[in-house]
Amino acid sequence: MFKELHPSLRSAMYVVVFSFTALVAATFYTIRLTYKSFEPVMDKNYYEIGLNYEKAIENQKELLKQGYHIKSNWDSMNILPLGKSEITVQLEKEGTIAKANSMIVFLERNATTKNTARYELKPTGNGFSGDITLLEKGTWNLRLISEINGKSFEREGKISVQ
Repeated sequence: MFKELHPSLRSAMYVVVFSFTALVAATFYTIRLTYKSFEPVMDKNYYEIGLNYEKAIENQKELLKQGYHIKSNWDSMNILPLGKSEITVQLEKEGTIAKANSMIVFLERNATTKNTARYELKPTGNGFSGDITLLEKGTWNLRLISEINGKSFEREGKISVQ
């Protein structure tokens, strides 16, 4: 291919051709990986959530001023085991058990929607409870969302699974 060139220039041309071929191959491989492991937007209703963001913050502040607080049996646990675990959640207002319309648990990983799980807890006599399956080790973001008289009250935290 480059027989008439000087040997040092011939080696340089082979390096250039090899580098260009490797760059094209790496580009196609990256595109293939992107399409293979594509993840959609975190929340499909992001526009509506953005429009209602100020109202949600206002509702949260108002409910905090009224003395609402969410407690769970996982608060005292440093590390949760893999597998099925029971969670019990209580909504309290100024130290007494309060009534909520619903309680939802979200388990999420940072920067990905791949393993996001949503659990709706069942009401009990003094709060809500349900079984949650923890399938992977590591740190998870835990969001507890309660609906109180049409207003959303939320608490976030982290849990460790071993």
